Amino acid sequence: MLRRATRLMALCVALIALFAVGAASASAAPAWVSPAPTVAGGHTCTAPGYNSVQAAINSNVESINICSGTYTEEVSIKHGSVKLTAVNGAGTATIVMPASAPPTGNTCDASGQKDELSLCTSGTVKLTGLSVEALVPLAECVAPSNLNGIYLGGGGTLKATNVSVNGASTTLAGYKGCQDGIAINIEEGSAVLKKVTAKGYQKNGPTADGSDASLTMSSSTVTGEGPSPEIGQNGIQVAYGAKGVIKTTKVTDNECELANVCGANGEQATGVLFYEAAPGSSLTSSKIEDNDGGVYYASGSSTLAATPEVTFLKDFLTSNRYEGADLEEGNSTLKSVTINGTGLRGIQFYQDEKQKSAIVASAVSTKISGQSEASIKVESDKSALDPTGSEFTFTNGSAAAPVLINESNDFTVTF
Repeated sequence: MLRRATRLMALCVALIALFAVGAASASAAPAWVSPAPTVAGGHTCTAPGYNSVQAAINSNVESINICSGTYTEEVSIKHGSVKLTAVNGAGTATIVMPASAPPTGNTCDASGQKDELSLCTSGTVKLTGLSVEALVPLAECVAPSNLNGIYLGGGGTLKATNVSVNGASTTLAGYKGCQDGIAINIEEGSAVLKKVTAKGYQKNGPTADGSDASLTMSSSTVTGEGPSPEIGQNGIQVAYGAKGVIKTTKVTDNECELANVCGANGEQATGVLFYEAAPGSSLTSSKIEDNDGGVYYASGSSTLAATPEVTFLKDFLTSNRYEGADLEEGNSTLKSVTINGTGLRGIQFYQDEKQKSAIVASAVSTKISGQSEASIKVESDKSALDPTGSEFTFTNGSAAAPVLINESNDFTVTF
C-alpha cells in the first residue's frame, strides 16, 4: 500500500509539473505592434508594446499581432519559431523594404543580399494576412536571387496563409532586365503557401531551388508583368532538385517582349517551370493563362526515369501564346489536361543534340483546341548526336487539326 501511495504521489507531482509548464506556455501573451504610442507591456492596437515588427521579434515572443499600418523596415527571423498575424485582417498590415535598405546580412544570406522578410531559422514561421512589399530603386544588377520579398534559407518551415507579396523588383526601368528579384525564394527549407498572391516580381514569383528546398502551394494567384520589354519572367519555378506540389493555383501574364531575344523559338517567359525538379513534383487543377509558355519540364538528367517524374493533372492551359506545354528531356505525363484558346502549339517537343536524355512523354484524356500552328509539334535539329528513343503517346484525348507536325526522323508519336 505504501508503495502504491508513493507511486501515485509521484504521478501527481509529474502531472502538476506538466500542467504548470503548459500553463506557463499558454500564458505567454502575444506581442502587439502598432503605429500608436507604445506602452510597456501593451497588448492592444491603441496601446501596443512595439512600433516595430523587428523589435517585437527580438523580444523572443512566439506570437506577434501586427495592427493596421505600414512598417518600413527589413525584418529578419534568425532563430526559433514565430507567428506573425495581421490582427485586423488580411491586407491591413504591410511591411515595406526601405528605399535605401542595406544588405540583410544574415548568416544564411549571400553577400550583398537584400530581403524584405528573411527567414534564417530552423523553426516554423507562420504568416497570416500579412502584406510584403519589396519595390526599391536599385540602380545596379546584383547576383541572381539576391533581391527577395521573402527568403527562406535556414532550413525551417514557412507556412503562409492569406499573404500577399509585391516584388521583389527595382522601381528604376533601366534595371528591370537584371536577372534577380524573386517574390518568395526558397533555398533551404519547406514553404507551404495557401491563398497567397504574388505580383510585381522582377524575375520570378515563388521559387524553390535546390535539393534542400520544397514548395507546396494551393489556392493562390501569381501574376507577371505582362508583355515585358526587359525580361523573361517565370511565374513559379521548381528547379535543381527541389520538389514542388502545386494545386488550384492561377498563374498569368508572364510574357517577354525583349527584342531580338524572346519569341516563339527564342527565350521565353513561362507560367510554371520544372527544371531538374525532384520526382513526385506536380501541377494539379490549376489555370495557367496568358503566358509565353504555359508549363515547361526538363529533367536535366542523363538517366531516363522509368516512370513520370512530373505530372500535370486536370490543369487548364489557356491562351499561352507559344506553347501550352513545353516538354523537353525526361519522363513526364499530362492527365485530363485542357489546352485551349489562342496559341501556336498545344504540346511542344524539342529534340536537340545538347539534351542529356531522350524524351518519353504521354498525354491521357487531354484535349487540345484553338492552336494556330499545330496541336502537337516536334522540333528537331536532326543531329546524329540526338538522344535516341524519344516517344510521345496520346490516348483517349482529342486534338484539333492540324494535329501533328513532326520534324524529327526518329521521334515516335503514337495516337
